[in-house]
Amino acid sequence: MGKGLGRRGFLGMAGAGIAAPRVWAQGAGVPIRFSLNLPRNGTNSPFIHALERGYFAAEGIRITGMDPAAGADAMQRIATETYDVGFADLPGMAEFHLRNPDASPMGIFNVYRSTPASIVSWAGSNLRKPADLVGKTIGGPVTDNAFRLFPVFFRANGLDPQSVKFNNMDLRLREAVFMRREVDAITGFDSTIWLNLKGLGVKFDDISIMPYSAHGLDLYSNSLLVSRKTLRDNEAILPGLVRACLRGWRDAIANPASVTDALVRADGLVNRQIELERLEWVLKHQVLTDETRRDGLGDVDRVRLGRSIEALAQGLQLPRIVPVEAIWTDKYLPPVDQRRVT
Repeated sequence: MGKGLGRRGFLGMAGAGIAAPRVWAQGAGVPIRFSLNLPRNGTNSPFIHALERGYFAAEGIRITGMDPAAGADAMQRIATETYDVGFADLPGMAEFHLRNPDASPMGIFNVYRSTPASIVSWAGSNLRKPADLVGKTIGGPVTDNAFRLFPVFFRANGLDPQSVKFNNMDLRLREAVFMRREVDAITGFDSTIWLNLKGLGVKFDDISIMPYSAHGLDLYSNSLLVSRKTLRDNEAILPGLVRACLRGWRDAIANPASVTDALVRADGLVNRQIELERLEWVLKHQVLTDETRRDGLGDVDRVRLGRSIEALAQGLQLPRIVPVEAIWTDKYLPPVDQRRVT
């Protein structure tokens, strides 16, 4: 097992009160509470790096907390205004908006151009395409976005989600249950599952990853979301908030090792090598796509986002399709020449 990986995952999920991150002096500024998408790891290390480097403070923003989450609850935190901003799934807000349009967060900065949601199985099981999963037992936590998207994934491939048996489990136990072969496959983000399994001694050739994005789901994913309260009370800080986050991700692209060092300083329980690999995976598979290289970081193609929302509406059997402008705005983004990446 990678040094401290299992314990880090447990403590990170348990909350900041148990595995408290390093706190940097923030000084004056508008107080903002920030929810990460998962435990502190390579998928969110650019935000931690931006905090350490003072990028938020330079924009007049005082981060009062940058706390780990359990997955889908990051969106709930922002919607209930327990947190002001957070890193969570963008298309998924369409479902939330239908239930509570006055409280649904707004996306203002996209990072993941492609969803990391995947099905992971043992290579020897020969589960290569969605139809191979019919009749199988799949495990996943209800807080995990890939688990929530499974019906969308299956219906996009003309399959009935009821043809699969589900085993709901705690996020912290997912890989352990998979290792004991109590399920045929598990849902989750590709980098999260793979590198957690690597920390348990699994080789890459031992597993098979079935990305949703390669099988009919062309979805955007994690983005910076803001609460309605923040939009009402502190809209003036949002361009600066986006600039600070943009600087963090540009630094990650330029020097992922340095950004990972900031993560290690924030949480000494993480395994540096595994989290560096996790960041590099995310950059390669979710961030640095052809779209990013063409259009820069941060913005979305509204037509494509509209298709994502339609796929969710069909897959989750929602009563209507939410318009793009209900969950996304580009008004706080800097000009495209400032968002270019190489």
